[in-house]
Amino acid sequence: MTTTRAPLDLLLRGGMVVDGDGRPARRLDVGVRGDRIVAVAPGLAAHAEHHLDVTGLTVVPGFIDPHSHSDWSVLGNRDAQSTIRQGVTTEIVGNCGVTYAPLAPAGVPAARDALRGHGFEGDVTWRTFADLLDVVHGHDGGTAQNLAWLVGHTALRDAAGVCGEGADAQGVAGMARHLTEAMEAGALGMSTGLEYGSGRDADTPELVSVAATLARYDGIYASHIRNRDAHLLDAVDEFFEIATRNGLRAQLSHLNVRHDTGAPDGAWHDAVERLGRLRESGADVLADMTPYPHGIGLATGLLPAWFLAKGPAEAASSLRSPSVRARLRGDCDRYWRFVDKGQWDRVAIATSPATPDAEGRTVADLADEGGRSPWDVFFDVLEAAGPAMGSVQLMGRLFTPEHVAEAVAHPLFALGVDGFTSRIDGPLARRTRHPLFFTGHTHYIAHHVIRARTLTLEEAVRKMTSMVADHFGVESRGRVRPGAYADLAVLDLDALADQDTFEYTGAYARGVPHVIVNGRVVVQHGEHLGTRAGRLLPRS
Repeated sequence: MTTTRAPLDLLLRGGMVVDGDGRPARRLDVGVRGDRIVAVAPGLAAHAEHHLDVTGLTVVPGFIDPHSHSDWSVLGNRDAQSTIRQGVTTEIVGNCGVTYAPLAPAGVPAARDALRGHGFEGDVTWRTFADLLDVVHGHDGGTAQNLAWLVGHTALRDAAGVCGEGADAQGVAGMARHLTEAMEAGALGMSTGLEYGSGRDADTPELVSVAATLARYDGIYASHIRNRDAHLLDAVDEFFEIATRNGLRAQLSHLNVRHDTGAPDGAWHDAVERLGRLRESGADVLADMTPYPHGIGLATGLLPAWFLAKGPAEAASSLRSPSVRARLRGDCDRYWRFVDKGQWDRVAIATSPATPDAEGRTVADLADEGGRSPWDVFFDVLEAAGPAMGSVQLMGRLFTPEHVAEAVAHPLFALGVDGFTSRIDGPLARRTRHPLFFTGHTHYIAHHVIRARTLTLEEAVRKMTSMVADHFGVESRGRVRPGAYADLAVLDLDALADQDTFEYTGAYARGVPHVIVNGRVVVQHGEHLGTRAGRLLPRS
């Protein structure tokens, strides 16, 4: 028995602890004082203000999602209902180049419409990245979970007034200035999204030049790379060039290959081997993977640059023309390239504020019901969106289960969800009718650990906690040990084994009865207490 003299604020007694470092589970008690873990030992004898009997349960570090888009929805869901109830205590947000700051005045209407679609009814008052962080984390709101932020390259481009292919010296300087401001405000680094939007127009020299700013801050570079089908290896090589030319830590976002889109045989294995060789040479590079064969995507990613050049409002208006639609039909073989093969049954409308009745339904079903072609259904949704065309999101059946399992098990892959925090009421409920948003994190345990045995519990927890914390520089989190911040999740493995995490039920996840953030209980006996204990986690 271990005794602590000073009283504890919280004592978790009787559970099996999986510490986040990959060691076997052990029966240990966990003592918390303030926002830190102060004792981890068997039979801990101490006075504590609050006790949690976790006998028969498993205590793990709070999960850290390396690839989240919860910056899109946090203002409409500060309580992080769907993610905190899965044991997610920290999310790395600002991925794929898309952030709502820095923000030029011309971008305010589109940002307001997109955020409104994610449940935020307030005014878009911020312009700088620092101002956005203050709105999210300031005294007027707060969050249930910790957030660590990347700034989006597409946002940097727009704020600097860069349009079209490549950026001149003035444009690069403008982006670097905005990036510097974001890093000074606490951003971890920069993300890019090179398959869609303005990011698609950036060439490699531009990206190398802008990313050079990160080196001054030991910032991380995270990238949704340019191609994940026929030119996957070229896109991976570009990612490596941007990172290595600047000596950066780097995260290759969701390194996967969409099924039936033209990737050469063995291309994914070749890409992963190159990642491994680069890491062996001393570069701090990793990748991440999603839990399901499904994933979200931006509808505008299918559209060519000529169509989007004059802005979303004019592009949407031009869809009234049959000739424009006909031209587009022959020039949309990009991004989700299986669509060009007619596989619309793999595509559902996820978020479409202008046509909410279409949300959650496949394009193929909508076409059959209305007696229209799938392309016309797709174009109708975009036309109705008007200036908010960029906020239309799709949910696609992208990968084979075998490919998902192989990537999840790979030692160089952290485990993320590539979704955003949601809730079962309000606007977000209608737009997230997929298990990705409600059981994506617990799916790793329920399916990949318990049922499919893709991973051991200890390895899955490590890939969801310390592996992410160490790579992104999230200090003193991701482990159950004295001195670490008290971000903890308590798992009921029996309850997780009993639920089907492939099905959307319209309810929150079961199997995580208790969640603690910075030493404060946020979820207790499966009930959200309304505690907003989360913090902005700045670059350390």
